[in-house]
Amino acid sequence: MESLDGHRPATLIVGVSGDLLEVARELGRQGERIGLLSRNTGLIYRYQERLQSWGVDCEVFVADVTESQGVLNAMMKFSAWSPRVDRLIYNVGVLSTESAASVTEGELARVMGANFFGFVNCFQLVLPMFQRLKRGHAIVLSSAAALDAEEQPVAYAASKASLKIYLNSLRKEIAALDIAISEVYLGRVATQEGPRELTCEEIVVGVCDVIQSRSERLMIGDEGENSTN
Repeated sequence: MESLDGHRPATLIVGVSGDLLEVARELGRQGERIGLLSRNTGLIYRYQERLQSWGVDCEVFVADVTESQGVLNAMMKFSAWSPRVDRLIYNVGVLSTESAASVTEGELARVMGANFFGFVNCFQLVLPMFQRLKRGHAIVLSSAAALDAEEQPVAYAASKASLKIYLNSLRKEIAALDIAISEVYLGRVATQEGPRELTCEEIVVGVCDVIQSRSERLMIGDEGENSTN
């Protein structure tokens, strides 16, 4: 089998944001190739243009993470573009406001699809690429509110609780492999005037730190009420 060491490292970012754009820029400075996967075509193409203007080798892959066949098609295109993937950053999440007594099956399916099944769809396809490389790193970003599930709407709480259980089981199953699973929680910062949102710089520093440390869990800011990812 051909060695992958001669190919440039690559990171796949699923669910793009301004914060992760800066993370991608930093990884690009270090020589990594960046793949962006999202169903939001307008956004990822704008981000691709910006990264390329900074000299980053970037490609986009359009897919809805809740559709396994679409993710498979996107990953086939990714593997043709880059024979290796070193890192998966999963930043997809949707919010629901329905209570437990009124939530519908369709709403549960919508939220679970993005927050839980979407990650499963992506990870199961990058895992063989990690195994071929003999190492890998998956990073999942969530709101710190996910840690206080009883205070959250039921669909969101159920999806994040399911994801956490899955990640814990996944770590045990692949413990013999050099594959790290990191959970990054985005909180708020306590100040004398009250809590404030994280800055882009704080998020970028935190994510870059977990990329280096490969720690299982990182809290950026403080736990509590937060905008939801």
